[in-house]
Amino acid sequence: MKKRYLLLIPVVLCLAVSAAAIGYIQIYPEKAPEGTAFLVQTARKKQAQAAKEAETESLTASQKQAKQLVEKMSLEQKLYQMLFVTPEALTQTNQVVRAGAATQAAIEKRPVGGVLYTSQSLQTKAQIKDMLSHTQSYAKASKAGIPVFLGVQEQGGSNAPVAQALQTTSILKADKSTDEKTAYALGQTLAEELRSVGFTVNFAPTVTTDALAASEVKGLQENQVLSAVSAFPNSTDGFQACIKQNPAFMIVSNDTVKEYDTVPCSVSSKVVTDLLRKKLGYNGVVMTGALSDEKLTDSYTEQKAAVLAVQAGADMLLEPSDVDVVYQALFQAVSDGKLTEQRIDESVQRILTAKIDGGLIA
Repeated sequence: MKKRYLLLIPVVLCLAVSAAAIGYIQIYPEKAPEGTAFLVQTARKKQAQAAKEAETESLTASQKQAKQLVEKMSLEQKLYQMLFVTPEALTQTNQVVRAGAATQAAIEKRPVGGVLYTSQSLQTKAQIKDMLSHTQSYAKASKAGIPVFLGVQEQGGSNAPVAQALQTTSILKADKSTDEKTAYALGQTLAEELRSVGFTVNFAPTVTTDALAASEVKGLQENQVLSAVSAFPNSTDGFQACIKQNPAFMIVSNDTVKEYDTVPCSVSSKVVTDLLRKKLGYNGVVMTGALSDEKLTDSYTEQKAAVLAVQAGADMLLEPSDVDVVYQALFQAVSDGKLTEQRIDESVQRILTAKIDGGLIA
C-alpha cells in the first residue's frame, strides 16, 4: 500500500509544477518558454477578459449604457458622432432658418453628434423652436437613431444671439459677473432661456483669469443645459475650478502655447492628454476649436488637423467647413491604422455618456 502512495508523489508534484507554471504564464505571458503558445494565448485571453470586466465594473450607470450603445454602432455612425457642425455645413447650404426635407436628408446621410447655430439662423422664438424641434426629431427618427446636441454660444451682453432674437432684456443687459452668486444666476437665466426654445448646449463660459466661470457652469448644468467651456488652457486656475463642476465639454484652443508645445493646443497630446486628462483629471468630452480656424489651416488641412486632434485625444471636432471630407479623413485614418477603432470608441462613449447625463438619451 505504501508503495502505491509513493508512486503518486511524482504525479502530484507534476500537477503542482504544471499549475504553478500555468499561473506564472498567466501573470507573465511574455516570459513563457518556447512550445507553450497555447498556454500563452489562453493566459492573454484571460488577462484581457479580466481587464475588461474590471473596466466595466468601474463605469457609472450612464457610462455602461453608453458602452452598450457604442457596441451596436457602425464605424460610420461613430465617426459622424464626433463632428459638431453648423447647420449650413450639414445641409451644404448658405443659410438655414428652418428644418425641412433638406435637413432630414442631411441628418440621415450624416448623423452628426451636434449642430451649432449662429445668429444668422435665429429670428423669432416660434421659428427657433420649430427649427430645433424638427432637427431633433429627424435625428431620433434616422437610422442611427441618436439625438443630436443642439448648441449655441450665448454669453450674455448685447451680442447674445438668442437673446437678440427673443429680445430678452435680462440677458442683453447682463454684464460680467462680480461674484459667485451673480455668475450662477447668469448661468441659470441663460439655461432657462435656451431650454425654452430647445437648445441643449451652451458654448459658455469663456474662462479668462478668474474662477467665476465655475459658478456659471453650475448654473447652466443644474438647469438642464450642458456647458461647453472655452478655451483651454488660457487660465489653468479658472479651468481647475470649472473641472470640479464637471462641464460636459471642454473646448481646447487652436492657439499655440509654447509653454506646453510647439503645435496648436487642439492637436497636442501634451495639452489634451497629458495636461487636461491626466494632470487635471477631466473626464468629459474634449472638443477642438473650429477646424476652419486659420490658426489651424495655416499649418494643416482640415482633414489633417482632424486626424491629429483625435490622435492627441480630442473627442469632438468643431465646425469643419466640409463635413464629408473630414469624415472621409477619419475613416481613412482608421483603415490605415493611424487611428484604432478602440480609440474612436473611447470618444463616442464619452459623447453618448454626455447625451445620457444631459437627458437627450433615456
